[in-house]
Amino acid sequence: MSTVKIISFGKLKEILGPDFEAEAENTDELINQLNEKFPQLKDLKLRIAVNQKIISENTALQNNDVVALMPPYSGG
Repeated sequence: MSTVKIISFGKLKEILGPDFEAEAENTDELINQLNEKFPQLKDLKLRIAVNQKIISENTALQNNDVVALMPPYSGG
């Protein structure tokens, strides 16, 4: 199990609260854990970044990685 720091932005910050740590082997496992703990996340589309790089598929996590959860956004 890897311990990672979870940070969030926008509406997600209101749901998740202050930054915190979690344990997971990969991003899919982490999102499943967060969906169980915070059911209101299930209906939201999330952008996920690991160590400041936006990912689009399941990604392995290492100790001390920083996972950022962001609401979807559009340019303008």
